[in-house]
Amino acid sequence: MKGNPTNVTSYDVAAPTKHFSPVFSRGSRIFLLLFSLLILIWALLPAARAVTLIMNRAGRSAPAASLAGIPVQEIQFHASDGVLLSGWLAIASAHAPTIILVHGFKGSRFEMLPYARFLYKGGYNVLLYDSRGSGASAGWGITLGAREPDDVLGAVQYLKGRTDLTAKHFGLLGISLGAGIALMAAAREPAIKATVADSAWVDESAQIEHMGNISRPPFTLPLLPYEPALVDLLIGAHLADSRPLAVIAQIAPRAVFLIHSADDHNATTPLAGEHQLYVAARAPKQQWIAPSGGHVGAIKAHTAEYEQRVLAFFAHYL
Repeated sequence: MKGNPTNVTSYDVAAPTKHFSPVFSRGSRIFLLLFSLLILIWALLPAARAVTLIMNRAGRSAPAASLAGIPVQEIQFHASDGVLLSGWLAIASAHAPTIILVHGFKGSRFEMLPYARFLYKGGYNVLLYDSRGSGASAGWGITLGAREPDDVLGAVQYLKGRTDLTAKHFGLLGISLGAGIALMAAAREPAIKATVADSAWVDESAQIEHMGNISRPPFTLPLLPYEPALVDLLIGAHLADSRPLAVIAQIAPRAVFLIHSADDHNATTPLAGEHQLYVAARAPKQQWIAPSGGHVGAIKAHTAEYEQRVLAFFAHYL
């Protein structure tokens, strides 16, 4: 049996297979590892984007008051849900109404200075602050308009408690994300008598729809559909419920003034949205479609007219 040629032949044929199989297995493992890594990255993309959308750690220190260009005092107050907010208050007169200013997406009080300056010059007190998760205010991130109306309501309560201010009715001016926040806050607070919403949005549907994929024309990569639920968890609210369009009618009989640029190409604030808001609003209401300026750019493109229209609106209704 030892010299059986059949056995020898079988051993010789099998040897090459044993020699090459380790090389093939190593290549397979590398391929599977890379493929698994790509799947993991793809699966985690909605989570990374959700955190990035909300997280706002840039510019978290308060700007120097000397940069305001108007005499401001540093203030702190709590939003109606308890978040500690920081801002500035400029008092033109103890008897004048106060205008509350609401900045845009991941902005700060600093971007509201052009508005604060002409309003202060027009005789109004001005409160400008950092929304939650922005500037020097508390919070690691923003809530995309879901919780920020509570910031405005906290500002109103703070102003009501100031014994050095006799006027207890207020104006409100918000831009971009802050414009929708202003509309939602005004619908809840009767002491806000006049609201200016510059480049407002109607709801968060565009933002939510964008969460389903990553689009880089001509390519679109579908993603796992958990990002909206994760955003809701992170902000502690249901983002789809943030709908200025649904509540703008509740502002009446208090006044609302919608401002928009005809060439606003921002995906979340199309001109068609302004038309929807204006139709839904009840009198007294005004609108101004600036011929140019882009998103939140009417104040730069048509400064004198912008200031005149806003001052006239507040003078009439405050």
